[in-house]
Amino acid sequence: MTETEYLDGITQPVWLLDEAAGRAIFANAAARLLSGDALPDRDTIARLIAEQPDWTAHEMDLPWQGRNAPAILALSGWDSRYRLAARAAGHVVFDWDIQSGTLQWKAETAETFGYDPAVFPERLERWLDRIHPDDRARMSEATENDPPDGSNIWQAEYRFLRADGSIAHVIDRGFLLRDSTGAPRRMIGSMIDVSAIHEVEDRFRLATSASTDVIFILDFDTGTHWWSEALQTQYGHDPHGGAATVDRWFQLIHPTDRDRIRRSHAAALASGAETWTEEYRFARADGHYAHVIDRARFFRNADGRLARSVGSIVDVTALRDGQERFRLAAEASQDVIYTWSPADGTAWRSDSYARLFGYDPKLGIEGPGSWRAAIHRDDLPRMLAAEATALAYGVDRWETSYRVHRSDGRIAHVIDRAAAARGPDGAVQRIVGSIVDVSSLHEEKERLRAVLHVAADMIYEMDLRADTVTFSDGALENFGLDWAGTHKRPTPWLRAVHPDESALLERQFRAFVAGRRDEWRAEYRLRRGNGTYAHVRERAVALRDEDGEALRVIGSVQDVSDQVETAEKLHQTQKLEAIGKLTGGVAHDFNNLLTVMLGNAELLADRSHDPDSRAMAEAVMHAAERGAELIGSLLAFARKQPLRPLALDPRDVLAELNRMLLRTLPAYISLRMLADADLWLIEADPTQLQTALLNLAVNAADAMPEGGQLMIEVSNVRLDADYAATNPGAREGEFLRLALSDTGSGMPADVIARAFDPFFTTKPVGKGSGLGLSMVHGFVSQSGGHVNIYSEPGLGTTVSLYLPRSAAQQRADVLMPASGIVPMGAGEHIVAAEDDPALRHHVKRLVESLGYRVTMAADGSEALAAIRAAGDVTLLFTDVVMPGELPGRLLAEKACAEYPSLRVLFTSGYTENSIVHHGRLDHGVQLLSKPYRRDELARKLRAVLDAPLPTLTGGPVPD
Repeated sequence: MTETEYLDGITQPVWLLDEAAGRAIFANAAARLLSGDALPDRDTIARLIAEQPDWTAHEMDLPWQGRNAPAILALSGWDSRYRLAARAAGHVVFDWDIQSGTLQWKAETAETFGYDPAVFPERLERWLDRIHPDDRARMSEATENDPPDGSNIWQAEYRFLRADGSIAHVIDRGFLLRDSTGAPRRMIGSMIDVSAIHEVEDRFRLATSASTDVIFILDFDTGTHWWSEALQTQYGHDPHGGAATVDRWFQLIHPTDRDRIRRSHAAALASGAETWTEEYRFARADGHYAHVIDRARFFRNADGRLARSVGSIVDVTALRDGQERFRLAAEASQDVIYTWSPADGTAWRSDSYARLFGYDPKLGIEGPGSWRAAIHRDDLPRMLAAEATALAYGVDRWETSYRVHRSDGRIAHVIDRAAAARGPDGAVQRIVGSIVDVSSLHEEKERLRAVLHVAADMIYEMDLRADTVTFSDGALENFGLDWAGTHKRPTPWLRAVHPDESALLERQFRAFVAGRRDEWRAEYRLRRGNGTYAHVRERAVALRDEDGEALRVIGSVQDVSDQVETAEKLHQTQKLEAIGKLTGGVAHDFNNLLTVMLGNAELLADRSHDPDSRAMAEAVMHAAERGAELIGSLLAFARKQPLRPLALDPRDVLAELNRMLLRTLPAYISLRMLADADLWLIEADPTQLQTALLNLAVNAADAMPEGGQLMIEVSNVRLDADYAATNPGAREGEFLRLALSDTGSGMPADVIARAFDPFFTTKPVGKGSGLGLSMVHGFVSQSGGHVNIYSEPGLGTTVSLYLPRSAAQQRADVLMPASGIVPMGAGEHIVAAEDDPALRHHVKRLVESLGYRVTMAADGSEALAAIRAAGDVTLLFTDVVMPGELPGRLLAEKACAEYPSLRVLFTSGYTENSIVHHGRLDHGVQLLSKPYRRDELARKLRAVLDAPLPTLTGGPVPD
């Protein structure tokens, strides 16, 4: 047989692959029916298999042109299910190349016998080395010979050494593949670990050998009848002698009882009964007869066919003679076996009664401590009614389920199966039954119900044929929707989907039901019972028949509103961070340009005698100042402005704010301030704080065009972990709360959500930049606090600033604004470092106009060289961000190290992190932010020259 013939003989589709090219190099006949004559690539093969219902792909190696080639085998139906069964059973599939001696294992489980199938056994010799020494020679001989019956099925049983040295009992079953001459060339089979079966058989053998009852197993497929050794010890018959068939059993029954037992046994089999019990006379080897009770349990295959019966024959001769009560052999199931005689009320129970329920088996059927007293009082009437009905109407078998109180108070769920034995007159002589404890099954059912309840917020089942849908209690518990129970479609669910999404969602769901996919997922908005919408995630599974038609859909709907909101907040944070980075990127160069514009416009205004020219210069100055304010606001929003936080007394802040607002607020706005006693000091930059409060007050006034009241309240607050967890940006600790409340128009929720976005404003064009609230938010966040907005349309707005409490014991002195006099220099020598050529020329002219001698440098190295060359430099005026090896901070440190009396004034349009850390200027650093006016430069130079010599450090200001 050629390789092509061998592969075409496989009924499942097979593609051999060229791994390098990722394409098939051969397709067998079954595969060509799917893919045609063209040889598809790996992805196309996967798609073809996925499109077939109940198909799975299995990768393996197959012989091709003298080597093993990788192959994809499409398994369907039972082949696919066989792989799953092999995985569950832990079977090892082996492939033995008889000619080369190579032996490969393939296991559906992760490990097999403790070996890695990828590296063991590889060769037949290695496998033989791990066989038990007592079995090795036999197995070596077995591998060298064909099956004795000449068939292609090879089977052997032996002991195998696991990797840890323990012994496993295994059965090998293989199928021989022969060449055209009939010689075996390959064997493919499975290696099954039957250690557990051996162990059970050993235990069963010990148990039956110790029992005086005859245990029997009747195999209906083969007709064989197995007897335990008690048949010899109790009745004198050899259990292995004679024909091991059911006929031998009937021959040992007393002739008078034989026909009755045959009929009874046949009737039990025909009726589908689970158990059978009869009493008859059984022959001993010495010719005498024993009275026995024969009890059997029938086991059936999945299709209902009888497989076997297992039972016991108990000698009750002594009971019949009145010398002892009979006893029944407990079945292997460990159920409680009992007998009850209604005539005299006597009862007997097996010892399992005490083990399972904790009661004495000798107690009667009624009275204190009895079985009926233990039955749950809500179930006892139903159980008694079922029993009475069965007896009254001549029913010989019945079954009831109920609850029982164990002796320790716990509840057990049981199934009680009973059979009535009647006399010739039809009267019940005794009842024989079993009580099965099914508490574990009940607990599993309840556990499954609980898991389903918590696995998703709402579960539903849609019966497509009955056109109904049933919802769980989760609809009410999680969405406030009273949907629990069964409804006729169209479902209330579809009516609750957001109108913008319902049409598309319905089309997608109908396509899923009509298609072939088993799973469907969707995310949408669902209206809650209170009218609000929840963001939900739905997952559904379709149960289909053999033709692929959907019969049922089972799904869950989970509320993911919190996740969606968190994602939106993250997106908002990332957007704001991106704007902040953009701001920092342009601030430096833009402020340099504004410095040149502002300085030159100021000089032109001072020197111009023409009113029109002076007015134009002042217009340029105002435009430059407005640009500087915009850049400053953006830096504040981005939390990148240099702050000088001081310990401030809130009363001083309120007093200054009151003075500003009295001059700023319109007359139709009334102002009211409330402050608690013993307010804490706060840590904040005074200038930025007053700017933020003034911005909020102006916004409040704009919201009250018809007049109203602005209330400013100040109080100490302690924020806990719960508050911090529910308010983004907040943290635990002690804070001062400054709340500004107006009685204006208020803001809807969508406006509040964007209130801190830069350039967002609800004011008309030209009436606002949209940077006020974003600046406030950035300043407060950079200061270690947070901002909260509460507003209702038509009722007003409250903006609360939470600023951290200062650790200082006393407030700082806040410098008052300088007078209008411009301080001049006295010829001091200043070295100014500025890399921008246009700004460098402007700085030189500006500093010289203030009465100083100035030497300009284009970078740090040039500035340091100028200081060394001059020898009389009093102050270094340097940009922070400069190219080269000596940016501003490093230049200042080197210069001060060589000239300890040198003073330093930094300037920058954007400082990055060189002299500002955690939003604060480093200790000892003096900074003049760009753009600056001539008088601001004059005052700053004079202040630095006249102040005590500071110590320039390389880190942030200590807390």
